[in-house]
Amino acid sequence: MPRERFSSITPDEALVWLGALISASMDERDKTLNLGRSAELLNARMRDSGISFTPKRGRDGLSQLLALAGDFVNYPDDHTAARRAELVAAWCRDWLQPDDWDRINARIRKRRQRVKP
Repeated sequence: MPRERFSSITPDEALVWLGALISASMDERDKTLNLGRSAELLNARMRDSGISFTPKRGRDGLSQLLALAGDFVNYPDDHTAARRAELVAAWCRDWLQPDDWDRINARIRKRRQRVKP
């Protein structure tokens, strides 16, 4: 069974991932993430499943991401580092398309290289 791509979000890097995701989703000039397209795909999956749902928009993905950040800041003792990584990975699973994942992953690799001595 292939390894899930989101498992590369390690507990010690969960906040780095969160920062990169927020940065990419907030900057209108940045084309790293396409949350609007992700919302369309998410809506199509829900429609195909036959489940009744409220249609999602790109800003819903951003709202969920900011809510995660708010929880991590306001309630730091409520989430272990491993749980933070799980929550960020769950958001990525719902909202990132494969090409968005590749671009964000490249940003994280660059950040890792800058940090290495």
